[in-house]
This record gives sequence, C-alpha cells and structure tokens, in this order.
Amino acid sequence: MHGLQDGVDLPTMVREVWAGLGGLMFIFAKIKLYLYAAGAVLIAVAGAYFRGRSDEAAVENERELNEYVETRKRMDAVDSGSDPDDARAWLRARQQSERDL
Repeated sequence: MHGLQDGVDLPTMVREVWAGLGGLMFIFAKIKLYLYAAGAVLIAVAGAYFRGRSDEAAVENERELNEYVETRKRMDAVDSGSDPDDARAWLRARQQSERDL
C-alpha cells in the first residue's frame, strides 16, 4: 500500500507532518526576524557613517571657499601699479630679498 501503515490514511499523515513542521517554521520565522533587525541596524550605522563623511566634506569645501575669498581680497587690495618699470623694480627687490634668506 504505497508505504502507509495500516489504518493511517494520507490526509492524516500530511497533517502530522505539517504539525511537526510548525515548530520548525516558527524557528525560521524568528531567525528571519532577527536577520531583518540586524540588517536594519547595519543600514542605520552605514547611513550615519556616510552622512558624517558628507557633512565633513561640506565643511572642508566651505573652509576652502572662505580661504579663496580671503586670498582674493588680499590680491585685490594690493596696488599692482600700471608702470612696467615699477613692476620690474618690485620683482628685483623681491628676488634680492629671497636671496638674502
């Protein structure tokens, strides 16, 4: 008789097997829940890390822009003079002062 014991029909056997799997399915459901929780924590930590790096890059970029603005102000404040002879004299004096170092 197809491997069934006497007096046990197929629907009864299926119900018994399914009932035995109920505990196993509960364990799989718990493991799946823990994996989802661990994944959510991992995603939160990674998000915080990358957000911090992004904020740090923005602060660095702002600092560099502020330095550029200050440098540009100093450059604009310098009287460059329009006379080429004055410019050559200034370059000679600068070159001489660098040699004296």
